[in-house]
Amino acid sequence: MKQYEKGLTGEDMAEEFLRQQGMLNVSKRYRGQDGEIDLIMLDGDTVVMVEVKYRPGARKGAGLMAVTPAKQKRMLHAAQQFLLEREWMDRMVRFDVVEITSDGILHVPHAFTPGWY
Repeated sequence: MKQYEKGLTGEDMAEEFLRQQGMLNVSKRYRGQDGEIDLIMLDGDTVVMVEVKYRPGARKGAGLMAVTPAKQKRMLHAAQQFLLEREWMDRMVRFDVVEITSDGILHVPHAFTPGWY
């Protein structure tokens, strides 16, 4: 399976998992000028920006380490663009990571906090 196809599989699995937790999907694979966000969900009134790391052959924690400060910065830029487009700048925002490994699904709410929030 190619890397892109693996990513899509992981995003589908993460979306289903988050839906089972009561979240609603707003957008998938949102691309801003300077970054992308795998899933954008609503958890009540909170907009949840989700980075998905699918590492089926790895152990817990392997994907989390891939969410580097540079990746976080690109997500923040994309999030700002998305919120401006939707006129949602007054909404609560959260940045989560969903990691899928051979150990299962690990959902990390509030994985990082943007400096502008």
